[in-house]
Amino acid sequence: MAADRTVRRIAGRAAWRCAAVAALSVAALAAALPAGAAAPDRPALDTVTKPVRAKSKAAPTHVWHDGAGKRALSIDTTLEADFSPAGGDDRVLRRAGATPKSASSLVSPVLRDEAGRLRALPGGVIVVLAAPADEAAGRALLVRNGASPVRRLSDTLWLVEGPVGLGSLELANRLQATGRFASAQPNWWVERTLK
Repeated sequence: MAADRTVRRIAGRAAWRCAAVAALSVAALAAALPAGAAAPDRPALDTVTKPVRAKSKAAPTHVWHDGAGKRALSIDTTLEADFSPAGGDDRVLRRAGATPKSASSLVSPVLRDEAGRLRALPGGVIVVLAAPADEAAGRALLVRNGASPVRRLSDTLWLVEGPVGLGSLELANRLQATGRFASAQPNWWVERTLK
């Protein structure tokens, strides 16, 4: 009896080690493929399905205001974010210059923050008023400052219209610079990471 248990335990460990070696071998083969190459039985994809981490830090090219502080951003020239509606394709990231998902292409550059996290600009700006205001007063304040209100989210929080791409970052920075709002920042698309 004890010998049978020992044999089963050793066989179980051997099977586990074989599975681990096989998984590592597949990962090593995948890493050995040149960048942009496809596995022989699968075509190359223009879209990116996994988060992409920065290999090196690029010099900041833009800033955005996160409340009272400024945050540096750099454009990742290898990626784009496609916010075009497409039947069943909800992937946003793609390689720069790839074929758009639809004829009405809504493309944003992909930016990296100081931590290397990916961000893109689907359009719109989130504005926090300096003080609570009713809908008419809040709408009037936004219009006076060159913003087109889309929706009031609370007494102080508004979504305003902004273009896809860097135009919404520029609008957010312009509204923040007026000093009339507690904050104004783009309606960010942010890379989702699984824990």
